[in-house]
Amino acid sequence: MKMKLFLLAIFASFSFVIYDINQTKHEYYSRLLEEKTERIVYGESAVRGRILDRNGKVLVDNVGVIHIAYHKEYNVTVKDELNIAASLVPFVTNISLTETNLKNYYLATHQNGDDLITKEEWQSYEERKLTNEDIEDLKWERITSEMINYDEEEQKQIYIFSLMNEGYIYQDKILLKEVSDEVIAKINDLGISSLKTVVEAKRVYPYGDTLKSIFGTTGSIPKENVTAYLNQGYALNDTVGISGLESQYESILKGEKAKYYINSDNSLTLLEAEKQGSDITLNIDIDLQLELEEIVKSEMLLASKKTTSKYFNEAFAMVGDPNMGGILALTGLRKKENNEFQDITITAFTSSYAMGSVVKGASNTVGYLTNAITVGKKIQDSCVKLYSQPAKCSYKRLGYVDDITALKTSSNYYQFITAIQSTGQKYSYNMSFNVTEENFDTYRKIFALYGLGSPTEIDFPNEQTGMKGSKVAGDLLLNFAIGQYDTYTPISVLQYINTIATYGNRYALRLKQEKYNTFLSQVELDAAYYDRIIEGMYQVFHGGTASSYVNKSLNAVGKTGTSETFYDSDKDGVVDVEVINSTLAYYFPREKPTYSVVIIAPYLTNSPSYTYPFTKNVSLKISNYLTS
Repeated sequence: MKMKLFLLAIFASFSFVIYDINQTKHEYYSRLLEEKTERIVYGESAVRGRILDRNGKVLVDNVGVIHIAYHKEYNVTVKDELNIAASLVPFVTNISLTETNLKNYYLATHQNGDDLITKEEWQSYEERKLTNEDIEDLKWERITSEMINYDEEEQKQIYIFSLMNEGYIYQDKILLKEVSDEVIAKINDLGISSLKTVVEAKRVYPYGDTLKSIFGTTGSIPKENVTAYLNQGYALNDTVGISGLESQYESILKGEKAKYYINSDNSLTLLEAEKQGSDITLNIDIDLQLELEEIVKSEMLLASKKTTSKYFNEAFAMVGDPNMGGILALTGLRKKENNEFQDITITAFTSSYAMGSVVKGASNTVGYLTNAITVGKKIQDSCVKLYSQPAKCSYKRLGYVDDITALKTSSNYYQFITAIQSTGQKYSYNMSFNVTEENFDTYRKIFALYGLGSPTEIDFPNEQTGMKGSKVAGDLLLNFAIGQYDTYTPISVLQYINTIATYGNRYALRLKQEKYNTFLSQVELDAAYYDRIIEGMYQVFHGGTASSYVNKSLNAVGKTGTSETFYDSDKDGVVDVEVINSTLAYYFPREKPTYSVVIIAPYLTNSPSYTYPFTKNVSLKISNYLTS
């Protein structure tokens, strides 16, 4: 039996190795075999595909830059290479040297350091008591810091010499990057046949820093990802997308490298020409994007003049397609002390905030699904008083409200009563309201179906989902119901309003244009209930809390939100000032949703008596632009 198990284990291990070679690392081993047996080598990374906006305008392009490269010729000597390096010293500006570079140079210029080994040690080497590796280690150890204390000019020569001897012998080595025509002419005059010019594509951004953090960067393969890239057939010196969309769509943008045959004299013969990577087209409309950025900047500057907005220094705004999940414009900006702006758009996927009453469409959904709401039943807006807790109220007494008018007027009281009844309890003054984790889960699961607290599955790396409150208490469940407990990312609020627009069908958000919707989940709520949610959120813009936020003819549907939170005013790691977040989410028109809009203004005011109308002003300007 033991022998059978042993043989089975050997067979399983063998099968795994075969699978690893043929599947996981197939590209790597195929290329390795080709290079070893057929003297094949591949060129530098191919020109990457461009990134375009929805109208074909180029957002990320390539421009050719010229480098000076060295190709090692047959029978070249170390002395020849040192002379070449010395001739290039006048063109070197920045250098980066390691101790290894310095010691290798010392050995190259001092008869390989043979004088560092004693006669006795050489005798031991002849007698095979010391290995070649032992001799080399002794040399390395005996090169002192004084011996490699070179002046600036010689360090430049060392830098070039080190570059000349990196990598494989047949590879072109880039010695000088992005050189001018004048430098090229001077180097050509040197008449060094092993030096040549090579053209490399460099990423350029026609619209400056706009969305640059979203586009991402390219560069060398990160150390932590080396194995994965090698298994896909990449070389260590390849340029890859390392963040943002460059990373997300690496397989499309990367292109195919040129393929060469290595001749006996180390020269190369082209076998297959390089193929440029494919372009990707985004849902982004760059004209809309630039307009949205300017609107947000101008309103942030106006708000900063108000003493009540002293802590308001960042904001987010976005425009989407509520049906396809496409993102048409997306901006996050931080205002610095000099009134200049820093792009923080990427944090729309990672930072999270208490969003306030904007989430009440989802809260009503909880009420419907738990039978905590009786359709059309009116209750008088008031305050909820729990045992040992201060009374919790709406921002003012709102009279009689039902499930529709509670959204229109943003009644907190209505949501408090709904939350209590969702647990199977009935409100009474000064009651002990005991809740469980399951009561919170009821809300969280339904909110997640809207994208609040769950991944939106946007095509962008490292999306976060916000923070869940860890405590379980009755008053905190009431806070949850009005958007003042768990926190959500700005981008998730866009998916939330889109899901309302599509009657509970949640689709992934998309930066890249696709011909299809990626369906994620559905809120199992009857259309009749959705009609009431949409009616209530329609009335928000028609006599409700956002009556002047959008031209009424647009028939917008959405919700305002404010949330009390705290801010670290002196940056000591302790929140010490009470502030208010302001949020707005809507789509329009009601009959045929075309645009969705989300505006988030964290820490907008530190005064309960006056709030600069940031979300209102941005909304008016961007909705007018969209319909102009």
